[in-house]
Parts: sequence; C-alpha cells; structure tokens
Amino acid sequence: MTTAKQTIDGFSLENILQIFNMESKSQTLQVTREDQTGYLDVEQGELIHASLGSLSGMEAAMEIMVWDEAKTEVLPLRKVQRTIQSSLINILLEVSKLKDDRRSAREESGEDLLQDAIEKAEMQQYKLAHDELVAFLKKKRDSLIGWIWFARIQGNPDLIRKSLNVAASIDPNDSLLKEEQRKFALGLPSLRGGVARKCYFCWTPLNRSATACPNCQGSLIINAEALQHVGEMDAKVAGEAQDRYLRILRRHPRSLTAVYCLALIQMNLGRLKEALVYLDKASKMAPERAVFTSQLKLLLEHLASQSQDMGADGSAEATEAVAPPPIEVEDAAPLNRPVTPQRVILVVEDSATTRKVIAITLTRNGYKVIEAGDGLEALSKISEERPDLIMLDVILPKMDGYKILAIIKGNAEFKDIPVIMLTSKDGFLNKVKGRMAGSSAYLTKPFDPEQMLQEIRKHIW
Repeated sequence: MTTAKQTIDGFSLENILQIFNMESKSQTLQVTREDQTGYLDVEQGELIHASLGSLSGMEAAMEIMVWDEAKTEVLPLRKVQRTIQSSLINILLEVSKLKDDRRSAREESGEDLLQDAIEKAEMQQYKLAHDELVAFLKKKRDSLIGWIWFARIQGNPDLIRKSLNVAASIDPNDSLLKEEQRKFALGLPSLRGGVARKCYFCWTPLNRSATACPNCQGSLIINAEALQHVGEMDAKVAGEAQDRYLRILRRHPRSLTAVYCLALIQMNLGRLKEALVYLDKASKMAPERAVFTSQLKLLLEHLASQSQDMGADGSAEATEAVAPPPIEVEDAAPLNRPVTPQRVILVVEDSATTRKVIAITLTRNGYKVIEAGDGLEALSKISEERPDLIMLDVILPKMDGYKILAIIKGNAEFKDIPVIMLTSKDGFLNKVKGRMAGSSAYLTKPFDPEQMLQEIRKHIW
C-alpha cells in the first residue's frame, strides 16, 4: 500500500469532506493545526472514525472539524474500527452549530479581539495591537493576560508600570505576571528618555539603542560583537521565540518581522547557515533597507572567513538546537548591475555552509549558480549545464579536486572552462600543482567574498 501524502490547499475541511462524500472516496485525512494533529477516516464517502490525541470517535471528529486554517493531507485509508454512526451531512450540521456557539462565546468574552491583538503585538504592529487591546480591556477590565499584553506593547516605562500594577491587583501571585515584573525591574535602570523598546524574543523593556537583551542574552542585530557571542542566548527563550515566529510566518508568509527575527534567532543559536538563509530572504523582501544588506554582507564575510574550519555539514557552527524547517527563497535581487547575458558558475564544495556563502554572494551579483557536493556530482553538472566557470574545492569526498580538474582539462568540450581552485592549504607547491593541472586561479580559504568576485571577473564578464 502506498503511503504517499497529498496536500490539499485552497479548500476548507468541510469542502474536502463534501467532495469525498459525493465521490464515495475511501481515504484518511491528516489534519494539522500548529502542534496538534488529528485523523479523519472516510470510507465510501462517510466518516467512520476520528482520532486526536486521547480523543476518538465523534468527540475527536467535532474538535478537528471546528479548526480554522488547518493543513490537510490525504493518506490511504487506515485500518480502523467504525466508531461514528452519524451521516456526514448530520455531522457537518453539528459542526456548523458548534462553530457558531464557540464564535458567539468568543465574541461575548472578547477572546477573538484579544487573540488578534496578541498576534499584531507578536508581529510588532504595536499601534494596531494597542487599539485592539484598549477595546478588549473596556469589555474585560479584569483580564490579567490583557493587562500583561498591554504592558508588553508600551514604550513608556510609566505606562508599563501602571499596567503591571493593574494586573497585580487582579492576581498578584500569577507566575507570568511575576516574570514580567522581574523583566521590567531588570530593564528599567537602562531606560533613558522615557522611551523603551522591547526584546524581540522575551519582551524585556530595553533602551532604544540596546543591541542585546540582558535577560535572555539574545543579540538584536547581526554585527561583529554579536558573532562573538553566538550560543549564549537562553535556549528556552530561543525555542519559544522560534516557534512563535514560525507560526507567524505560516500565517503571514511575507512577514518581514518574522523572517528577520528568525535570522537573529538562528545566529544567536550559532546556526549561521540557517541565519544566512533567513537574512538573505529579508534583504530580498526589502532591498531598499540597507540594514539588511549590510548585515548580510557581514555574515557572508564572517562565514567565508570561517570556511577553513567547516566540515561538509557546516559543523563548525552546529548546536543541539533544532533548526527550523527550510523556507522558500525567491531568486535573488542582484546588488550590482546584473551580468548580461547571465553567466553560469558551478560551485563544487563539500561544505554546505561554504557553498551557501559562495552561492548567495554570486547570485546577488547577477550570476546563475549551480552546486555540487562531490566530484561525481560535479562531473554530472558540468555535462548537463556546461558552466562558464567552475569553482572547485581541492579536498572532496570520492574524488579530489585535482583529479576532477584533470578530467575537465582532458575533455575537448570542457577544457576551456576557467577553473578556480579553493583550498585551505596555502603553499607554493599547492599553487604550482594547481597551475600544472590547468587551474586558472587559486583561492585560499578563508577568503574574502570581494576578492572572490574580483578573481571571477578576470575570467568571465
């Protein structure tokens, strides 16, 4: 039996079940919302079973089917016992009624308004969050969590203090409130001019010029100092912040705030390759913002300078933290005038991190980049793509760079392609060996990205 999954986008769960009913399909639907996953088993178009954690049968089905913005994947029908006897039409009617009841309850309690305000606050849309929190607190003045969030979005220390005091009058022993009070006391001595900014990760009030948080030890910008302190951020805060911004990114794929903060989190955790991907994404989303471009350039240069020490998996910066799932990255917007016609460069390098540094640098300067992680893959890419230039690491698995170079130069079709050798061995004999084998140039790792570009421009325009 096949276990391949098929994701269905653009349709509500209700629509999918109605289609399955009309076509008498037999499938299992895997439904995911944030950190919850449930299963709906459909046989001949009728819902026969459901499971969600400890829930099963009709109870699980009702809970799953009221979810909004869930991801639905189609699987082969599981082998399950029938636990649901109601027809699908009756179930959908019950779900519709339950949704209406819950919506009315949320409107009555102001819960929807609060959740919208929290989401806007998490996206750093503080003015919009402020307006919604004011409206919510007019309805629910005794909401402790409402006052905590009202304190979090304030830039005035006096308003932060007053909001926390109101929260304390509701429940002075609340653990979250005590944590907010502790962070406020920690940040207060550094606040000047009566204006505070907030840590992107833990909400500690900070001086507007602060570049790091004294509470979670997270750096708020990628600069030379921050790169000296990777791995020092509180892992629990980093994990919670990563989950928060990934959730925002799923709901708002163009959220520049989420993308940039994810870059910062990865940098703080020491996952510099992942930080590079997110920061490159941010600079493409806002090419007019020099702050992203300058930080990207700094990180590229830093990774290039560290390339000598990196293994094939970028292990120089590996940590125990779990990397976030990859994000889709659009084609780069070149920083300089694009090369016309676009030149193709093959990068042959077993370190994924070094490959990423080179690829992003070249792409942002107008080149098309293809990549290979070993000699056999390189020879295949050369045959398929016929690149205009090859950047070839000397030390590779399976076949070293000199052997690959000899094969290239021994092929009548490819022998004229310029080859720049990359190596961590800086010695006269190595350079002579490369020259004798037919290389066009020799770059020693760690190398400066600008030096690399200058060398490339000597051979292709």
